[in-house]
Amino acid sequence: MTVELVVCETCRRPEDPPEAVRPGAELVALMVRALADSPDLAAQVRLRPMRCLMSCRRPCAVAVRSASRMSYVLGDFAPDEMTVETLTAYLRAYAATEDGIVPFKQWPQGVKGRFVSRLPPLEEPDGQV
Repeated sequence: MTVELVVCETCRRPEDPPEAVRPGAELVALMVRALADSPDLAAQVRLRPMRCLMSCRRPCAVAVRSASRMSYVLGDFAPDEMTVETLTAYLRAYAATEDGIVPFKQWPQGVKGRFVSRLPPLEEPDGQV
């Protein structure tokens, strides 16, 4: 079952001028490279840039989702290698679950305190909507 990582490409810090390169776009580029460098993870995860996740108070924002699993929105990430390591570790843990609920003790340190919301699965495990 494919996991989707939605990254807000328009996220920016309040102090950034409007013409500055958006940190969200930087994070998208970093995740493209990380997935290209990790074919096993790329086989499980689809990266989907999105113009806005409406989490402007908590940029850079991402959503982790899969049809039959819980979905999560996380924010307050920096567009850097530490964030990429955190997200790839969390994506691996999330993909290994049946329901999308990664036990707290398996959370990478970098996701703690960054959860914005959790949403129920779109489909029940048996395919019912």
